[in-house]
Amino acid sequence: MAKKRYLTGDRPTGPLHIGHYVGSLANRVKFQDEGAEGFIIIADYQVVTDRLDTSDVEKNVFELVRDYISVGIDPDKTPIFVQSQIPEIAELTMMFSMITTVPQLERNPTVKDEVRAMGPGGKMSAGMLMYPVSQAADILLVKPSFVPVGEDQAPHLELTRDIANRFNKTFGKVFPVPEIMLSKNSRLLGLDGDQKMSKSRGNAINLSDDADTVVKKLKKAVTDSKGKVSFDPNKQPEVSNLLTMMAVATGRSEKELAKDFDGKGYGDLKKEVAEAINAFLAPIQKERAKVKDADIKKILKNGREVVREIGRNTMDEVRKATKFRYSF
Repeated sequence: MAKKRYLTGDRPTGPLHIGHYVGSLANRVKFQDEGAEGFIIIADYQVVTDRLDTSDVEKNVFELVRDYISVGIDPDKTPIFVQSQIPEIAELTMMFSMITTVPQLERNPTVKDEVRAMGPGGKMSAGMLMYPVSQAADILLVKPSFVPVGEDQAPHLELTRDIANRFNKTFGKVFPVPEIMLSKNSRLLGLDGDQKMSKSRGNAINLSDDADTVVKKLKKAVTDSKGKVSFDPNKQPEVSNLLTMMAVATGRSEKELAKDFDGKGYGDLKKEVAEAINAFLAPIQKERAKVKDADIKKILKNGREVVREIGRNTMDEVRKATKFRYSF
């Protein structure tokens, strides 16, 4: 892992939750501790691909940084930066849009999902259609060797790889073609038992939730009518999901935990899961409370300076390769 470079990040659309911890944050800390050179992008421009209310974006940026620091991200080792503060990303997006076809974008699963959600007569923004190109520019600007993603993001990375290959073939070798590193961690269902845990669906336990909120949320968590606690994701997905949450919080396996509930009901399960999660979140929230706004501003300023320097070098190579580095 040493000396390998990667980029990952989030949109500032709301608080991070334990699903984010399982799916990506824990891996970021692991990569950092193993010596990988990481970068975290807060993709603020991409907020407006599916919403136009930007009133909470700055607040959400600050909360994201608090979450990152609280779980163990060290900004001196893993720079954190805001997308809109790196103008080279916008410039690279423009260049990549010229070598990407509309049919390529229309085949993207995220775009297809958006079309279905809009229904007949719906109108997609050009920004939503271009989302995968923007993401490719985010990634390739820092020239990573790999990108950690969940399965739902893999198609975006395939397009990023296609764009890198097409640019290199057309203009000359500038970009590494990053490997896709799929997360091996469990994917948490939402507390409603429907699809994945998501901040937009309101079915998540946030890293910033206080103890009472965690208890209230878990009391309402969907289970099933079987009444027996066992770990079987196919037959009992909702109950198994609660055991997975507890496994994340305790470090024990789901099957081992299930044995503790022989003769107990779902009420006992929810109570003990809440206790485990609150014990897990307590040190995270203690660290979170230490991060002041002034610290965050310094972290983001330093991250911006690091990435702008990398971005300037990358764009100088791009202009040279495309013959847009003029003598005047």
